[in-house]
Amino acid sequence: MRQARHWTLKELAERSGVSVGMLSEVERGGKNPTVRLAYDIARAFGCSISALLEGPLGGALLADPESGVRRESHANPLLHGRLEVVVYSLEAGASTGVMAPNQPGTLETVVVLDGQLELRLDGEPKQLTAGASWGHGVHATEYANPSADTGCRFLVLVDTSRC
Repeated sequence: MRQARHWTLKELAERSGVSVGMLSEVERGGKNPTVRLAYDIARAFGCSISALLEGPLGGALLADPESGVRRESHANPLLHGRLEVVVYSLEAGASTGVMAPNQPGTLETVVVLDGQLELRLDGEPKQLTAGASWGHGVHATEYANPSADTGCRFLVLVDTSRC
């Protein structure tokens, strides 16, 4: 994607806030990106993590054993390909880290499947348990598992049809 836009690593680093060294490692396959890192790179390109990793209508799995975060996304043709279904799994105590706000018009709905989730929107925590859901617009977002001993799974529906 970077080469198709004729961007240097330095240009991508400036647009994404990710260091040139880290971008180089990720491009060469020397490092697997965390969810937050992949999110920052995708934002620089103006696309979703799914589009960055697998193309506009593919699926993408991003698992980071160091952080305990697993993200599996499924882009689909609903809403003309503008609805992304993402399943997250967080190990006990794991967090995605703060992700910058989505593009204006993006709507997200979070549904907790198992365990507990602390959803932080612009730093304000919302405690959710299995079966609970929360809808929100454009915010700096962090997903964290407050449990010290059990994992958490949740679904995020990302609607970009209004963007």
